[in-house]
Amino acid sequence: MLPIFPAHIFCPETVTAGVMADVVSGGTSLAGEQDVIEADGGGRWMITMSGIALDDPYTQRLWKAWMAKLAGGATPVLVPLLSVATGPRPIAGNGFATPSDLYANDDYFPTEVRFASPHIIATITVPVALRATTMQITVSQGGQIQPGMDFAAGVHAYTVEEVVSRSGLSATVRTVPPAREAITSGAAANFDWPCVVCRLVPGQSLAAQIVSGLYADTEIQFVEDTAYVA
Repeated sequence: MLPIFPAHIFCPETVTAGVMADVVSGGTSLAGEQDVIEADGGGRWMITMSGIALDDPYTQRLWKAWMAKLAGGATPVLVPLLSVATGPRPIAGNGFATPSDLYANDDYFPTEVRFASPHIIATITVPVALRATTMQITVSQGGQIQPGMDFAAGVHAYTVEEVVSRSGLSATVRTVPPAREAITSGAAANFDWPCVVCRLVPGQSLAAQIVSGLYADTEIQFVEDTAYVA
């Protein structure tokens, strides 16, 4: 199983995560109209985590261990989107329910990170074909699915672009990017701790500058590994 980047330990101050399309110009006509072409088949996830504070020996060791694991971008890993706050969260009283504590199965290279008690439970209720752009999702614990929510199915992640139709807590949604693989009916749609398979963006300077041997602030950028096959 792929290791999960321990964002729950590094606690970045800012996270930028989204599907970025590679659009190129097809040229401008004599009438001044410009054609554009999407060159990457629906975009790729780009994730930047900034303001990572390495302020104790453990996090400094953890950072060095992960820099070795990432191998400059040669090794695929799972990267969390940290998007539960915008997911279909359950209501408790007059506000959203508070998630339970996180569970991780390893202090350095976890292959499982989740809430100790599931916060949002959802499933994909109709089989999804490779490269499909619509999915049907049913929430059994949580609220209604809305545009702009992120979730993962397996090692791939998606953003809800639009809700096409809904019935109660079931919704047919249009998603980006297109399905990276076929998805079976009953597969989990993970809104709690969605992760996407990525590689480190090459060429970054990731050696942490430790100030007075005590602390450092750093950042890291990942790009989706669309060629990954489980």
